[in-house]
Amino acid sequence: MKVRDGLWNGVCVVATLAAASALHAQDRPRLEIEREDGSSSTVTVQFDRGYASVAASTLGDLGWTVQEGTGGLSFSAAGEISVSFRLDSPFFRWDGVVLQMTDAPYRTGGSSWIPLQFLTDFLPRRLPGLYDFVGEDSLLRAGDIALLSAAELAQLEAEAGAAVGTESDLSPDESTGNDDPAPSRAEVAATVSAADDIVAEVSSSGTGTTAEEIRNMGPSAYDGVRVVVIDAGHGGEDPGALSPAGAREKTVALAIALQLEEALADESGLEVHMIRDDDTFVDVWERGQLATDWKGERPGIFVSIHANSFPARREARGFETYFLSDARTEHERRVSAIENAPLNMSTENVDEDRLADMDFILRDLRNYEYAHWSEDLAGLVQDELDDFHPGPNRGVKQGVLAVLTNALMPSVLIEIGYLSNAAEAELLDEGAFHASSGEAIADAVVRFFDRYPPGSGARQ
Repeated sequence: MKVRDGLWNGVCVVATLAAASALHAQDRPRLEIEREDGSSSTVTVQFDRGYASVAASTLGDLGWTVQEGTGGLSFSAAGEISVSFRLDSPFFRWDGVVLQMTDAPYRTGGSSWIPLQFLTDFLPRRLPGLYDFVGEDSLLRAGDIALLSAAELAQLEAEAGAAVGTESDLSPDESTGNDDPAPSRAEVAATVSAADDIVAEVSSSGTGTTAEEIRNMGPSAYDGVRVVVIDAGHGGEDPGALSPAGAREKTVALAIALQLEEALADESGLEVHMIRDDDTFVDVWERGQLATDWKGERPGIFVSIHANSFPARREARGFETYFLSDARTEHERRVSAIENAPLNMSTENVDEDRLADMDFILRDLRNYEYAHWSEDLAGLVQDELDDFHPGPNRGVKQGVLAVLTNALMPSVLIEIGYLSNAAEAELLDEGAFHASSGEAIADAVVRFFDRYPPGSGARQ
């Protein structure tokens, strides 16, 4: 591998923190609502669970009918729109379509709360023209939904469907006839039983090596072929994130993936596969399954390459690498939701049940024996990128990422930088950066396989 001597050391990114400072200066953050009739009101934003939420009754003030049940709540309007939530789940249904928020609604003190994202993101996207959110002013402009006819609402939703190409929704399996997002008690019982079986199987397999043991593990005794599956995120009709200048995540990811493939070409004992090597769309669920099929019974890894974006905080920059596990922070949940968004792009082969919370838990448990190895691979990637990347090392992260769930092997998702940051976006568009990133990730792969699969038992 080539040594990347101080490349990009002269790049400097100036972060603007005015927006963040203004937010922290407020004792109680608020959302301003401006109605079509000229009236206005102020809604208190609550951070009871570490993320921004507003009272569900806010929708009632906007003309929606709000119904609260034991385990969930629902909103309806004009006999045309029906939105149903399950408490403590980020997934909900809008007219039967499954959508995902970054965070979950909950109930506390006898009141139900919904993530602020529903008002500032989903309402304007699903009902454009009726709702408009102005981020810099924390202002939601709202029309009177009660005055719209069913036909007018249907037209608004149709326009939204034509305009939104990367929303995290799935068309439901119409054969189920189930409009309730919550699983039945029988389904929950079966899921818990299956989860117990999987945990027992993993525990008895002897492969649940701790992260500390992996770090102290000696060289691998395996001398056969190892498989590397490289996944360039997004592609085709799914562009992924966009920079202010128009750079596409799918293009950046593919450029780095091709450089990674080239960097690994001369490594003996490696069999390299590309999920895509051109501007082609590949279903998110299919990617991990392809990797698992290619790997077969041989040791292998799955590396998914992406670029991050946070338009609400354009000063954000840096690189981070994810492995499959429960998201712990609001940031990890946000990135997971963004990367899971393309699930709707190819719905004919996707069952909505695959989005259920319990299914994600099962998939996570099935992949549990690889979790520590995935964490180790993520750490190696971060170390190698840190040698030349000018952005801050944001560390190893974890999240429930759909693209990793079917890859039954050590798997990571790399966020190489922020396209929403103008300076870093320029960097991500440079050919030299693509080459250096590919070499860095390749170095991490080779270092990882020095210890994987385990076998010698020798300690360093």
